Amino acid sequence: MSDTLQKAEERLLHAIGAARVSHAFFLASLDPEPARQLAERIAALICVGEMDAARLAESANFRAYEGAAMRMDDVRELIASLAQSPLDGRLRCILIANAHHMSANVQNALLKTLEEPPASTVFLLIGNIAGVLPTIASRCAILRLGFSSAQEIEPLLRSHGATPSAAKLYAAAGGGSRTRSFRLEEDEAFRALRLDSFATLTALLRGALPLSASKKLCANRNAADALSFMLSFLRDMLLLRARYSAALENPDQRDAIAALAARFTIGRITCMIEMLSKAMNELYAPGASLLTDLAVMDKLFLELSEAISNQ
Repeated sequence: MSDTLQKAEERLLHAIGAARVSHAFFLASLDPEPARQLAERIAALICVGEMDAARLAESANFRAYEGAAMRMDDVRELIASLAQSPLDGRLRCILIANAHHMSANVQNALLKTLEEPPASTVFLLIGNIAGVLPTIASRCAILRLGFSSAQEIEPLLRSHGATPSAAKLYAAAGGGSRTRSFRLEEDEAFRALRLDSFATLTALLRGALPLSASKKLCANRNAADALSFMLSFLRDMLLLRARYSAALENPDQRDAIAALAARFTIGRITCMIEMLSKAMNELYAPGASLLTDLAVMDKLFLELSEAISNQ
């Protein structure tokens, strides 16, 4: 477990042990798998009295939902079930993974329950805080989970069967996300997305306007991952331009990164990083869809092209 996750767990345990359990926690993270593992450990403590996620299957006081799959009927059924007292006198726990994928209608339907929750119920929401309504976020105690270091991820990849060279590369290329690092190691299509993202950004930085690349990068709702890869490339450019000694996230791209970094000022690279970060938040807005992704990507490419041509 990373230091950040360990600290988040300690904070949650302290709240529970001191009988100060909030009625709702939002574990804000862009790394879904470790965040979910933490949430399930806490849910097990709440529902069965020990941090053994495997025991959640035997607890009638635990419910788990996937944000993208939640419908209005699910919310109505959940609200009706909360009117009944939990079994065994224990607290009840509701876990919603990828909460940023809930539609705006579902979030609004859930809002009143978060505003006036049963005293015996704890909600655990996981996801990108930028993708939920401000009214939802304001009803939760927010714990922001940072990323793991490459040094923490590399041995996990090796224990998973990755070769030493692959583990080293993908631990760095995941940008601190265990989920992304494991996908790079396991999924050839995801590795191709990374290279396609770099190729598109490189074209932009060299003065082209590759709008036709948007559809390819946005396929299967991969736009956020594509922008994450682009951001990692720009961060590496900034490191080399500023002559920082930190390790690159994309060591296999060092020559290309160095060549492009020499063409831009630190201020210009920082500006482009801010533009991509803003676009990332738009991708997670409530109600976002594939059409949203395409529009955000095309708009970003136009703005980047203009900024680069005017430098």
